[in-house]
Amino acid sequence: MEALVHYLQIIALGIVEGVTEFLPISSTGHLLIAEALGLGREPDVFNVVIQAGAILAVVFIYWGKLTSLFGHLENASGRSYLLKIGAAFVVTSAVSLILIKHFHLQLPEKLEPVAWATLIGAFVIFAVEFLSKNLYPHDDISWGEAIAMGLAQVLAAAFPGTSRSGATIMTGLMMGMKRPAATEFSFLLGIPTMFAASALDLFRYRKQLVEGGGHLFIDILIGFFVSMVVAFFVVKWLLYFVRSHTFNGFAVYRVILGVALLAALATHVLPDVGENKEDEHAVKAETKVPIPTLAPASQPTTNVDSVSSAPTVPATTNTVPVDNVAPVAPAVTPETNAAPATNVPAPQ
Repeated sequence: MEALVHYLQIIALGIVEGVTEFLPISSTGHLLIAEALGLGREPDVFNVVIQAGAILAVVFIYWGKLTSLFGHLENASGRSYLLKIGAAFVVTSAVSLILIKHFHLQLPEKLEPVAWATLIGAFVIFAVEFLSKNLYPHDDISWGEAIAMGLAQVLAAAFPGTSRSGATIMTGLMMGMKRPAATEFSFLLGIPTMFAASALDLFRYRKQLVEGGGHLFIDILIGFFVSMVVAFFVVKWLLYFVRSHTFNGFAVYRVILGVALLAALATHVLPDVGENKEDEHAVKAETKVPIPTLAPASQPTTNVDSVSSAPTVPATTNTVPVDNVAPVAPAVTPETNAAPATNVPAPQ
């Protein structure tokens, strides 16, 4: 029964990743929420690999377009499109590496920043949808728009809850791109970006993968497959949805979720999983520090009360533990026990 519950939790986490990875609602934030709600806590490498499963679904969906682009590099427009994806990817990678190296950028593990980013992102969507009505919509993408979408991915990396797809799509809309065009470029840009990020994180957490053994491998395999299948249908649906709908519905969802999270955290109805992780990091750091012993290594620990009246045992004596040494009387020689010579009768 316990095993069944565990695998149901793994499937649930795969569904959460597959649904939220490409919708403008943040997959990282939803995985933290799922953990806080008790859907189980898996090693970081688990989240990395199942994320790659969701990205692989996009490769299958755009397989025809990708083979066409790479198979006809002589086509100027197709070649330009690929170069723009590459440029946006390079911008994302370069800026992210600089932030990681010099400013120690890392994703927060607490729910509170996720709640605020979720709420703020909702109002950004509302604003972009309102302002984009007055722009001239176009299907093509310029070099400036590609670079801007590459920078938008960095914003999503710095603030979980922002959503990578949401940040890039909103950037494209803000610059006048049509929703289908901005969504497609965002998804195609996500292929090299997320695969590179997953490979980097997989190397970083390789020790977890080795130490996890067969059980972790099975969990990852199930989560990867579930995430890939769910993401495939979600992306298909979203590409159809954006042809005739705005993203305001997702903004409404983000408002409800952000307010609910902040209220639950403020009233302690929902625990902030990041606090537990920080405590665990502190415990691990403490256990790495060796604790010095007061007694010399060559001497066994003694009970002072039991040997207070005993003569001092030399430090070099290791044959008998001090705890087992009984009080020793001074050594007596035969001469000291014999009667004085004057008291012994002379031989006859």
